[in-house]
Amino acid sequence: MATYVVAIRREARSEAMTAEEWVRQVPGVQVTGAGNPSRLVIEASPQAVSEIERRFGDKLIVEAEIRHNHLL
Repeated sequence: MATYVVAIRREARSEAMTAEEWVRQVPGVQVTGAGNPSRLVIEASPQAVSEIERRFGDKLIVEAEIRHNHLL
């Protein structure tokens, strides 16, 4: 599974649900970081991400998490 950042689109922020409540409706998604109701980090298969985008694409943005490794 890959790591993704999910955020609520600006135009959907008036909705009563949080990003976590939306993504938990899709099987195969594990929330790994939350705390901000409009943004969270998940681990999910490509199929689960496709399902999130299909169901909630007008409300959520899903992007692959970019990790920076600092080598000294």
